[in-house]
Amino acid sequence: MLWKTFLLQLPSSPLLSLLLLSFFTFQLVSCGLAPVLIASHKLVPDLTLELQHSNIKPHDANSVTNLIKKLVTQCSSNAYLIVDIPGITYKDLNVARNEYWPYLRNYLYMSSTMVGLPKVENDGLDLNYLEEYIIKTCEAETIVAPNGEVADYYDVRKRVIRVNFNAIESESQSRGSWLQDCDQKLRKILRMLPSPHYTVILTSSTPGIVHPVPENIIKNQPEKHEIFHDIINNPKHNGGVEKNDRFHKAEPNWNPIRDSNTRYLEKKKKDEIHLFDYDLWVKNEKLITTVFVMILSLFMLKTLSFMNYIKSKFRGKVKRKQI
Repeated sequence: MLWKTFLLQLPSSPLLSLLLLSFFTFQLVSCGLAPVLIASHKLVPDLTLELQHSNIKPHDANSVTNLIKKLVTQCSSNAYLIVDIPGITYKDLNVARNEYWPYLRNYLYMSSTMVGLPKVENDGLDLNYLEEYIIKTCEAETIVAPNGEVADYYDVRKRVIRVNFNAIESESQSRGSWLQDCDQKLRKILRMLPSPHYTVILTSSTPGIVHPVPENIIKNQPEKHEIFHDIINNPKHNGGVEKNDRFHKAEPNWNPIRDSNTRYLEKKKKDEIHLFDYDLWVKNEKLITTVFVMILSLFMLKTLSFMNYIKSKFRGKVKRKQI
């Protein structure tokens, strides 16, 4: 370890050693390591292949940016939320803080793609660059949500929603209530989206203080040093399976071609009357029965009148012979 070598090589002067040790410790403690949480409603497989190593070591910001660019390239979401929470660290997003993030965790359960990166170097991601990349790649437009307040919109055009939360008020607000407030405002934004296809990129442009932790402790206690370890690192919830495949784009309902020859022939065929069509007889059963009874009645009347006429003729001839 570099820090062990540094300690062994400290000068013999106690005062100088103390000053150098304090400076070196301050650099370790105050190093800018931002957490990054990525969740997408749609499945984008093999995202973690863009990373150079596991979460035991801090990730390079460039590799994480390439990961997000791979996620965005498919343009599978209608809303891209870039959430900036000042001063947040991975400790605010671990299992011990579950009670402060009930709504965010529910959305993670519903997401098909999840990536949690506890530490990203160089003070985290360039959020302005990510915004411009999404706008250019997916032809989106930006909506700014200061402190989680965003105006309503009702169409499903692609949007980049910049959610910029306020920093914690250390004197009048506890850290737990501050995290709960961020969770509730994030829930409000997600619930008002007109489309279920969304992507959340949660991070901090001004990360809080992170103390160095030995790699063996991180490896043996992932629940304390991973982002929502019980969800993101659980194959049951994050196993590369599409959870939301029941949402499909509706196929366009094209109007039939008008005045075409085929349509004319079909109409003409429908308008033709076929006397021996069984369906036609069944459909007009009452009318046909009525007509048949009328014809039969007329036939019987004509027959009776003809029979009476013959009888009268026959009787006239008989009378003449008798005379």
